[in-house]
Amino acid sequence: MFKLQINKPSYFWLILLLIGCEKKTQLEWEDPTVFEINKEPPRSHFYSYENLKIAREKNPGKSIYFQSLNGKWKFNFAKNYDKRPKGFYKSNYNDSNWSDIMVPGNWELMGWSFPIYLDEEYPFPVNPPFVPHDYNAVGSYRRSFNIPDIWNGKEIFLKLGSVRSAFYLWINGEFVGYSQGSKTPAEFNITAHSNLGTNNISVEVYRFSDGSYLEGQDTWRVSGLERDVSIYARNKTRISDFFVNADLDSTYNNGLFSIKVDILNELVSNDTITVKARLVDPVKRNKILFDSTKTISIDSTSSVHIESIIKRVKKWSAEEPNLYQLELSLLNNTGELIEATTQQVGFRKIEIKEGELLINGKSIMFRGVNRHEWDPYSGRSISEESMKMDIQLMKQHNINAVRNSHYPNQERWYELCNEYGLYVIDEANIEAHGMRFHDNSFEQITNDTLWTAQWLDRGNRMFERDKNQPSIIMWSMGNEAGDGQNFKKLYQMLKDKDSSRPVVYEPAKLELHTDVVFPMYDTIEEISEYAESKYDRPLILCEYAHAMGNSVGNLIDYWETFERYKSLQGGFIWDWVDQVIAKKDSNGVEYWAYGGDFGKEFTENDSNFCANGLIAADRSLNPHIKEVKKVYQPIRFKSDNLKRGRVKVTNDFDFINLSDYTFSWFIKGDSKIVASGRLGTLDLEAGETRTLTFNLSSIRPKLGVRYFLTVQAKTKYKKPLIPKDYLVAWDQFELPIYKESKAQDPSNLTSINLFKNELNTEVYGKGFKVIFNHEMGQLSEYEINGLSIIKKPIKTNFWRAPNDNDLGNGMPARTKIWKEASERFSTLSVESELKNNTAQITIISEDPLSSSTLRSKYFVYGNGVIRINQIIEVKDSTVSEIPRFGLKLSMSGEFDQVSWFGRGPHESYWDRKTSAAIGHYSGSVWEQSFPYVRPQETGNKTDIYWMAVSNGSNGLMAKGLPTFDGSVHQYPYEDLDYVPGSQRHGNLDIKSKDHLDWLIDYKQMGVGGDNSWGARTHNKYTLFPGKYEFSIMLIPFDNKNNLSQLSKLKFE
Repeated sequence: MFKLQINKPSYFWLILLLIGCEKKTQLEWEDPTVFEINKEPPRSHFYSYENLKIAREKNPGKSIYFQSLNGKWKFNFAKNYDKRPKGFYKSNYNDSNWSDIMVPGNWELMGWSFPIYLDEEYPFPVNPPFVPHDYNAVGSYRRSFNIPDIWNGKEIFLKLGSVRSAFYLWINGEFVGYSQGSKTPAEFNITAHSNLGTNNISVEVYRFSDGSYLEGQDTWRVSGLERDVSIYARNKTRISDFFVNADLDSTYNNGLFSIKVDILNELVSNDTITVKARLVDPVKRNKILFDSTKTISIDSTSSVHIESIIKRVKKWSAEEPNLYQLELSLLNNTGELIEATTQQVGFRKIEIKEGELLINGKSIMFRGVNRHEWDPYSGRSISEESMKMDIQLMKQHNINAVRNSHYPNQERWYELCNEYGLYVIDEANIEAHGMRFHDNSFEQITNDTLWTAQWLDRGNRMFERDKNQPSIIMWSMGNEAGDGQNFKKLYQMLKDKDSSRPVVYEPAKLELHTDVVFPMYDTIEEISEYAESKYDRPLILCEYAHAMGNSVGNLIDYWETFERYKSLQGGFIWDWVDQVIAKKDSNGVEYWAYGGDFGKEFTENDSNFCANGLIAADRSLNPHIKEVKKVYQPIRFKSDNLKRGRVKVTNDFDFINLSDYTFSWFIKGDSKIVASGRLGTLDLEAGETRTLTFNLSSIRPKLGVRYFLTVQAKTKYKKPLIPKDYLVAWDQFELPIYKESKAQDPSNLTSINLFKNELNTEVYGKGFKVIFNHEMGQLSEYEINGLSIIKKPIKTNFWRAPNDNDLGNGMPARTKIWKEASERFSTLSVESELKNNTAQITIISEDPLSSSTLRSKYFVYGNGVIRINQIIEVKDSTVSEIPRFGLKLSMSGEFDQVSWFGRGPHESYWDRKTSAAIGHYSGSVWEQSFPYVRPQETGNKTDIYWMAVSNGSNGLMAKGLPTFDGSVHQYPYEDLDYVPGSQRHGNLDIKSKDHLDWLIDYKQMGVGGDNSWGARTHNKYTLFPGKYEFSIMLIPFDNKNNLSQLSKLKFE
């Protein structure tokens, strides 16, 4: 028989359960009106301590009234409900043959069943509120715990931080309760079911429930006890909840502090009780801002209200996360301490005025990112170290805001965001994405009153738990769940409970139940149109710049648009971390697994759509985060009059003065610093601009040398998570002082010979030969001092290995005409002549299928240098865009070193290059490729003046006339190409080989990034049909040559 404890407020459905639990026809986990039995009401997150000293340490593990149940549990996995071990919760049940499992964790990542990755669909047939019975796995957990004698007479509570998806709970064989809603804690009063000494806990967890219809987020569908489990003891008279409001007055200088403390008394006595609230500076502990005591007579429940004005308060913002510590104590009628707790307090004011969202009176630009809780080894169980690393990387890459997508995060996350300074959008655990594909779509549940209570409960539990966290500046009602009456009711509930924060929801669009227009993946044209329409609400992109694979192109274009309109206040990139799982192949090599790498019996998956991160799963950096740091930098430099050495600097911080940063500059010519200096301290307030002037008079330009001015801003002092002298912002400007090098007369070089036969045109000179094949219309042999430079003919190349954005917009099928185009071009004519000791070979070829004509002109000089000029003309405007236009050189793998003068050191693309500074870089060929989760285009460098490959003794340089794009690959470039239906992985399938493919391009189209399911590369970064021309020089060299000097070679 169940011992059922009904908490206030009682629920009618609980009475029904008592009347006939044996006769019920609908299971709790398939009834949208039953989502909790005997759970404690939601409350703010805090721990109770026996004294203030321990409370100030904020470590519940140091309290004698707290016990963690993390660690080893006994575990049984059953494929479905019928196969679960019935009666396992009984105290005498023998679990000795069960496996061990670590808690917290997801059982699918520990060897039971398999994780399912889906973006939108549900992993089961859609028929709400029903879920499958045949493959709804059940995990049964058991362990014992000990209640010490010192807890005698107290109320004992069990807290399960997150259980997915639904569970039943027993203590010592007695039923305690039921819960679903997996991203907020389930707390139970287990006093009536527990004893001093040894106790047994049993938890029966269901993988799917009706709650799963509201947990259809774009992530891995995994199960289990995935956050901390603990028990704790409380006094019968105790603080049940409190709500802190730390606002600012209209001057934004003085703090308006208020707190409501709820007291629960379960004693027969209704004596007086005292609440003591003190606000202190956590750094200067002797500085007390506020100290108040209130004594009241208490019945079963009472509330205490305390208010105060704090003069000249230090304000909280992401830039200056000033915190105070609230010390809250409860004392009995003799003045003895009953309990104490603490709470971080940050004073800030959030308003929407004249179409702008203001924090502390300033319009904020949100340099944001979406973040899922994910670890490649432990799944949804995230350590504090991992959270702290995420915040550190965000702060170091100029990110100031994070959206908790798409559910409330662990409690510690908010405390860290409070401390280190991140604006947080807290989001309710409501997403019904998969409903859109089925009958009646979202409306089947968003307008169904049977689901209303569960809707409100999820929003309410988020609010009640997190309401005291100053970093939370907006509440989000959920994600991609359609719209309807349940959301309108949730909006009103949140506004009634908290008038200090905006409430947002993306599908509400322009309706009134969102305080901020909060779209996802709107184009630049769409947000510009909104801004020009002068609506009375700000627009913030809840998701944009889809960072899947090689992506985040045209980010700079979005930000130039944001800066143009006051009502556009930034956005949140999708997303922070690759949600992939560490797995090993048959040889023990670890790789990042994605959808389709698990579970043969469940074939539906969304492949590598989980790999959208700015960082890799192990928290190493993906290349595009460098672009984010540069575009997001809060200090802007802009050329004013470079001839006079003038550059404007703008402080784009919202609050802080630039006096906290040091500014330096240097000018490089041929990678050598020719002038440098420090600017000292810039006393520049937020939003202000100043012109800097650099003295260029000492520079004497040399022929053929380009001079670049770089200005940098670094931290003056060590900051939390950011070291001293850390580079925060920079920019680079080419000075308009370039002078061409002198051209050489080819006739002064060693004489060359030109031969032509039916098959080939051949050029010979001292120590070299160059052969052109007439049928192929290509340079087929290139030999220097007996060394064959190329293994195959140099081909004109029009293809790039599709990136994830390309796959999403159908590029492989749309542009397939270009994949084999280089093989289809047929030679129309080959002309050659020897003129001024220069062999000039002109080859004209055509590809009727693409309506293209290619003119290739080669100039071979007496020192073995070859100048190549190519012109492609695509006459049919209906032909698709060209993925790339350039040359491919296939060479021996011994050429395994590369150096270049151009953008670097990381990869860059036509639409993603502002973060790559022009300079002289070098390294191995292998390290120029990045192992994306799924193999795809990688390693490109833009704006290259010259690039050289070498075997240590000899090499070949490509010089741009003036620049080109280029990449080098220590494997055939085709290895990166997409193979339909395959499960390929960057670090498994791309291996170093005795081969070098060198791609030298006029350009390749941008990587894109608006989204990964249809958006194409922006027009201005696309090679549409038309006429394109580029030129390079191929210059052989040995280790005696100075590459910078060699790059200045020029012929008349």
